[in-house]
Formats: sequence, C-alpha cells, structure tokens
Amino acid sequence: MGVKEPRCDWPARVEYCVRPDAVAAQVAQWRGAPGLRVDEFRQYGGRQVYALTFGRGARRLFVSRPHAHEPAGTAACMELARALMGEYASCDEWRTWALERFTLTLVPDANPGGSARAPVEFWDGTQIANEQFFLWMFGESGAEPGVRFPRVDAWDSSEVVPPSLIGIAYEQLDDTLYVEPNRDYRSTFFRSFFDLDEQFDYDVWLDLHQTEFERSDRNAAVFLPTCQDELAETWQARHRSLGEAIMVRWRQLDARPLDGLHIPYRSDDVQRQYLDQVWYPISERLVHLVTEVQNNNPATPIAEQVQLQIEAVQTTLAWMAANPN
Repeated sequence: MGVKEPRCDWPARVEYCVRPDAVAAQVAQWRGAPGLRVDEFRQYGGRQVYALTFGRGARRLFVSRPHAHEPAGTAACMELARALMGEYASCDEWRTWALERFTLTLVPDANPGGSARAPVEFWDGTQIANEQFFLWMFGESGAEPGVRFPRVDAWDSSEVVPPSLIGIAYEQLDDTLYVEPNRDYRSTFFRSFFDLDEQFDYDVWLDLHQTEFERSDRNAAVFLPTCQDELAETWQARHRSLGEAIMVRWRQLDARPLDGLHIPYRSDDVQRQYLDQVWYPISERLVHLVTEVQNNNPATPIAEQVQLQIEAVQTTLAWMAANPN
C-alpha cells in the first residue's frame, strides 16, 4: 500500500463489550480521559448513541454499526477503542501511529434501543435458526404468524397491522414511527453522522454490517454503494481501491470473502431505491463502503466475526495513509 503501518497483536478475548448497558458503562469509565471526545445522541426511549472520537490527525474516518442484529461491529469498535485508550500494550505502536495521523470516530451501536431487545448477545448459529433470526431482524407479521414483516425504510404502527414481533433492526422515533437506521435521515444513525461531519468533514465512512451467507461457503464481502455506477469515475476508483485492500487483508487471514467487489440489490429496484436516495449525496463526496461478515453461522465463530471487522478498520486507516488525496 506504500506505507508500512504497524498493526496490533490483538489479545484473545472470551468476553466482548456488546450489550447497550455494557457499552454505556464502559464509556462512562472512559469519559474525561485525555485524547477522547464523547458525543451523545439521545434516542426516543432514552438510550444514548455514543460517538467516540480519537486523535486530531488530518485524515478523518467515521466507523459505525447501524443494525442491531449485527453485533460484531459493536465489539470491533469497542476493541479498537480499548487499543486507542492504551489498554493493550501490544497495540502501543499502532496507537501512536493512528493518533498522530487520523481523526477517528467510532459509533459502536447506532441503535441501542433495538440492540437491547435482542435475545442473544451474539448470533453464532448455535441457538436460533435463520428462519427465526429473520423474524427477529425485521419483525413478524401481525396478520400472518410466522411470516416476516415487510422490509421498508419507515413504517407507522397506526397505519399498518402492527407486527407481533417488532424487528430489532428498526429504530423507534416516536410512539408509532419506526425507521431502518441506514435508510432514513431521521434516524439517530444519520443524525450522529451529519452532526459530526459538519465539524470534522470525514474522508471515509466504513459501515460494519453482517449477513448470513446462507448456502454459501463464503463468510465476508465488501459492498460498494448501490449508486456506484452513477458516481464520477474518480470516486468509483477510490471506492474500488479501498474495497480491494480490505479483501486482500481478509484473504491473508484465511477468510473466505466473495470473489470481487459487489454492488448490492442489482436486481431489487425497491431496496436499491431506498439506499440510493440516502447514500448518493454522501457517496459522491466521500468514500463509503460496507463490510459484510458472516452472522448466525457456526462456520464463522464470534472471535473471527469480530477480528474481520477490526482488520477492515485497520486496513482502511492504512489505505488512507497511503492515499492522502
């Protein structure tokens, strides 16, 4: 990549910081520490979305986990925060390198209200079958038991037959309104980004996601923006360059990513339109990529889920150092 950046020797962990109450407690312990800025964004219902900003370097990265059913992103953000707080001696060289060069904002959980309703801390494929997992994600129809509630950008319980199980992916905004965080600017997810972007003017946004990779031997992917083909060629090239760097790193770790970079929802006009509406104005001015790491499958244990997300962030920083413009 042109720059030989240090990397952490990450300690093995048995427990990760994932649940909203655990994240809040850890942030409370860190609050006031030199070099850490904590911003809070209150959700309807009272839970706080935390944004942790480290460093004051010229290159600026925003990292987030929008979906409540994809906890490896939260664990990865909290592990990175521990390293940046100086809690891992094996990461000291990387910490110094990162703090000098970057302004790094981590949003470990952009929907703690949804995460708090999850029946498990991690989805590892040993407790809940995917059919039931899908109902936990987006809800179970109130009209047809066992049928998944439609996936939409926003819905109002006063205007539809309410789901019998409200999907944890949705964020509640008032008594009746729910939105999917990464598809509606009213979400706390987007509110946190727009507020901080006004101050920091981020260069790159890395979104940490997970998916099941059902009936596949693969366990990771990098998704380009759904609007990739509509972007200026310079921005298309930047998105591809970072995505390819992440894929190379994953393969070095013996992960099994999909071949090549993918543009999601090519054959789903409805879902693509939801995403294009919110993401095109962002992707045309900064690099925005989505990582997808396997969820709810014993083929990818929890520690590997978390490590692949951590490595994606580390690789993004290395790519930014090597590509200053």
